[in-house]
Amino acid sequence: MVIYDARPVRTAAQVLLDVVVLAGIVVAVLLGRAVSASISALAAIGGRVNEQGSAFEQQLRRTADALGDVPLVGSSVSRPLRDASRSAGDIAAAGSQQQEETLHLAHLLGTSLAVVLVVVLIAVWLRYRGGFIRRASATRRLAQQPDGTELLAVRALTTRDAVGRLGAGVVDRWRQRDPETVLALAEIERRSSGLRVTVPSRRP
Repeated sequence: MVIYDARPVRTAAQVLLDVVVLAGIVVAVLLGRAVSASISALAAIGGRVNEQGSAFEQQLRRTADALGDVPLVGSSVSRPLRDASRSAGDIAAAGSQQQEETLHLAHLLGTSLAVVLVVVLIAVWLRYRGGFIRRASATRRLAQQPDGTELLAVRALTTRDAVGRLGAGVVDRWRQRDPETVLALAEIERRSSGLRVTVPSRRP
């Protein structure tokens, strides 16, 4: 597998892209965690409501129980307090629910943000780096075949503009299987694909 281009300038650009994408992934994860933590802080409100509501509910219940023991009027006096106690319990339950929903939302939004950013970064990396790795690796495999040089020459002849540098009549020389021309064409394909090239041998 070919990871980096053999040309120094393009290698530097590819390394820079790798570093930027990796750093971006780290930032995306940290940003997602920060968003989750910020929203989770709002859950403390529900927690306080639940805590205070539960304490008030218990206090009202104890008071109602104490007044309920008063002869004759205990039941009528304690009834409003019991109703208030149930209301306080409902408020406490609402606070607990708000806390749970806020924590769930914080986790969902933080994770979603991180995942979306990471997916975008990976898509960018695959678009530029993955494409190069795939093409360069395929060219190397082609070059390693028994007729690899000839196959690379054919590809260069049909797809590379740099073939014009070999001068007029390059197609005729290729048809005549001129070794120097075939090798030069293959080297053009290697260079264009980001592979290391060898210096074509010269005729004596």
